[in-house]
Order: sequence, then structure tokens, then C-alpha cells
Amino acid sequence: MKNKRKIGVGVNRLKRKNFLPSLVITTLLWVTLGFLVYFTDPQNQLFVVLFFINLFTTLFFTTALVLGNSRRGLIVSTILTVFSLFRLFGIGNILNFLLLAGLGVIIEFYAKLTKRNN
Repeated sequence: MKNKRKIGVGVNRLKRKNFLPSLVITTLLWVTLGFLVYFTDPQNQLFVVLFFINLFTTLFFTTALVLGNSRRGLIVSTILTVFSLFRLFGIGNILNFLLLAGLGVIIEFYAKLTKRNN
């Protein structure tokens, strides 16, 4: 009994990811987005540009953490940011949202298909 070897102990070990730095960055980005919305003038174009940059990075970090995949986080955050821009320009309706969502599904499907073949 003493000479039993444990086979595959290191093989099945999961890769640990350190989520604490990402969580801290995400929390700080949400706080800065809140301050940007609450304390700035929406008529200033610089703050509108900063808002959309901050919105994209905030959504990217949040969705990448929730979904556990950076590629999917990038796709979802891009779609939501583009739809927010559409809303700013007055063309954000349900049809445009569904078209963007369909485009995101197609991009994800294509990425999975090409990853599997390589």
C-alpha cells in the first residue's frame, strides 16, 4: 500500500487565474464611469468621447470576467458600445440591436470554427 503511485496528479490540475486585479480594475472603471456620467457636462464633446472609451473598457473587463473569455467579452462590449453610439445618433432601435447581435454570433461561430481547424 505504501508503494502506490499517484498517476496523473499534475495532469488534471486546472490553470488558476488571478481574478483579483481584474476585479479591482473593473470596479475602478465602473466608479470612473459613474463619476463621468454624474459630474460632467454632456454637451462637451471631449467628455462624450471619454465616456465611450470608458464604457468600452468597462464593458470589456466586466464581460470578460463574467463570461470567462476575453474574445467573447470583446465581441459583447463592441456590440453594446456600437449600439450606444447608434442611440446617440438616433438610429438605435431593436432591428439594429438584433443585427448587431447576429453579427456577434456569426463572429463567435467563425472564431470557433477556425480555431478548431488549426
